[in-house]
Amino acid sequence: MKTQPAALPNPAQTATPDARPARTTQRGLARREKILNTATAIFLERGYADVSVVEIIKTVGGSKTNVYSQFGNKEGLFVAVVDTLCADFLRDFTQLALSGMKPAQGLKHIGNNLLSVLLEARHIAFQRLIIAESGRFPALGRVWFAAGPQQSRHLMAAFIASKQQEGSLRAIDPLQAATLLHDMLVSNPLYLALLGQTSTPQETRLHVDRVVDLFLLGCGAHS
Repeated sequence: MKTQPAALPNPAQTATPDARPARTTQRGLARREKILNTATAIFLERGYADVSVVEIIKTVGGSKTNVYSQFGNKEGLFVAVVDTLCADFLRDFTQLALSGMKPAQGLKHIGNNLLSVLLEARHIAFQRLIIAESGRFPALGRVWFAAGPQQSRHLMAAFIASKQQEGSLRAIDPLQAATLLHDMLVSNPLYLALLGQTSTPQETRLHVDRVVDLFLLGCGAHS
């Protein structure tokens, strides 16, 4: 009988027996951030399997108890790294000022800003890490998907819904429309970047223009 891959453990359930919850002090928060930053750099450079908690602690200082009390174990630390990176990558993107923009202008603004983030070298390294490890830890892929692509799609969906209310876009499911637009914008440039073929800014803008124009042919309001 074929066994299913084990789900990623919940950090709260996998701490060592003597680990105690980390105290929420300024010192504790600073140590947590230092552990996260150090683990992020090492994971992005070398992947998950070749990195140990001991190695991270040697760089950060302290003991393994610091990691266990904050994150549960190595897997919990890795999930925290993924969640934090997704939030960092999308922080500026989720705060785009779109008020007053017409559909074409707003969607092209969204597309160009999203790709400027996703095609950064650091994000490409992160994407390779997710691809390499999501088979080992299926729950990791779910964390990334919810905190990454779905966040981008929901922002697009909110803008699309606002234009539908104004009557400048057809009344179709906003999230479904956003999902299709997101995938048309992201897939090819990201695939090429993962293969080492980086697009120039001019190529990226042209790609976004063509995708949005095509999208509006189907989703624009018809008189």
